[in-house]
Amino acid sequence: MRTRLVLTTGLAALSLLALAACASPGAIGEGTAAGTGAEAEGSSGGSGGLAGCLVGTWEADTADLAAQLQTFFNDNGSPVTSVAEEGSSTLEVSSDTMTYDVDLTFTAVADSDGLEMVIVQDHVGTSSGAWAVEGDEVVFSEWTNGITITNAITIGGTSTGEPTELPADTGAGVPMAVECEGDTMVTSPDESPFTTTWIRVG
Repeated sequence: MRTRLVLTTGLAALSLLALAACASPGAIGEGTAAGTGAEAEGSSGGSGGLAGCLVGTWEADTADLAAQLQTFFNDNGSPVTSVAEEGSSTLEVSSDTMTYDVDLTFTAVADSDGLEMVIVQDHVGTSSGAWAVEGDEVVFSEWTNGITITNAITIGGTSTGEPTELPADTGAGVPMAVECEGDTMVTSPDESPFTTTWIRVG
């Protein structure tokens, strides 16, 4: 029983780290994001190139994020049988500001020797700040985080306690690679195994 408890606790920790890492567009804050592709050449402000491509309203492909989570868990030997998502994640980009709005829930189910564990993680809130393109980098500043991440864990049908709040973006920021072409944008945060595909909706 002790072995199972240790395994289950370790799985929970891995799951929470993975879910949190998959939640936001690179935990944007004070930092830079390298633009790639032709759009990155010679851009500044919101006038054209990468900057011009970024301006608009974007919605994250959350189903793709859930699929990446499933693959991540399985590749790391975790007995996760499914990862589902519900809700939305939107990025509003004007000529000088970005606003990230999320109301998204990930539900991961694992089966460890017949013992089912369910992790439900909610991401709710809004973060915003200033941005500009300098050469081939997107530079962020004055970022205000308003995202709350909470999780609830059920093991064998029994709750492990009250939902707990996890640390969200501290404002320090994480550099990320950005590819933007037409109505598709892909962000790849440094130190994260996940990428987010965004579809232009406005």
